[in-house]
Amino acid sequence: MGRTVPTFRQLIEEAAARWAKFRRALRREDQEHFDRLFQRVRCYTQAATYQCNDNPMEAILLSIALDQEKRLHALEQLAQPKENSHAIPEAVPSPTQGSIPEPNEGPIQRLAPRPLPDAAGHDPLADGPAAEPPSSD
Repeated sequence: MGRTVPTFRQLIEEAAARWAKFRRALRREDQEHFDRLFQRVRCYTQAATYQCNDNPMEAILLSIALDQEKRLHALEQLAQPKENSHAIPEAVPSPTQGSIPEPNEGPIQRLAPRPLPDAAGHDPLADGPAAEPPSSD
């Protein structure tokens, strides 16, 4: 017998099809972001299937909100300076002041700020490390 209840992945596709006119009305660069929202919802199919809600759009919107929250948190963590690991010293003595660091202190190094991830490319920060395929042994 066939399946009477559609899978959540099928419900995502149906919702994307219902919003097709809206997508067509968007600018081309916004269409890419729109498509990415629906692609990232697929990461939460297990939780949405377990919820088994009558309105799948609620699970889709909550999945989008959760994904955005994770990405925002990851960017906030990158933006916050780590304690003493990447801190730039407050006062670096200039060579004209005659204050030279002791040999056991090591050289003073400054780190360049890191750029934010490219919005047009894949986001390894939010996606996390790629999963290794299982061993065939």
